[in-house]
Amino acid sequence: MSRFILFAAVLVVLCSIAKGEILCYSCVSQGGADDACVTNPAAVTANTPIVKCKYKYCTIRRLEYASDPGTIFSFLRGCEDEPLANGENPGEDIVVWAQSCNFADLCNVGDGLEEITPESMAGGGGDNSNVIIVPASASSLMIEKIPLVITVLLVALFRHHLYRL
Repeated sequence: MSRFILFAAVLVVLCSIAKGEILCYSCVSQGGADDACVTNPAAVTANTPIVKCKYKYCTIRRLEYASDPGTIFSFLRGCEDEPLANGENPGEDIVVWAQSCNFADLCNVGDGLEEITPESMAGGGGDNSNVIIVPASASSLMIEKIPLVITVLLVALFRHHLYRL
């Protein structure tokens, strides 16, 4: 019986570790191209520059004046469940450049104008020396199903253990 309890406890711990939360840069800037939030999110020191995201995507929102392209009105890094479409999202007065990613921790790097890809992470947006890109790694959908698989295994083992008694 004690082996079963130990095994069940290990599975519960593994289940909680495998939840699949992603780390994202989180900061807000009110413009200014030299702001760390815009140019180097790894160097941001105010508040919580890195958050454990409970949503699916790390995001970037770059808001520019429609009448003055390239002039940043506001710049945000964070995370969302249902982000805007990547690229330019024009409005009457403000153009919102949106980017989102979920292929690696701290993937929301860059200026918000260019698509975020594993290749683009190597060259821009801050210190990514601790980011490892693993091609063909488990998708977030698969990671979300891990608790269900572990629960099914636990039930099967428990039923097997009861029949042995």
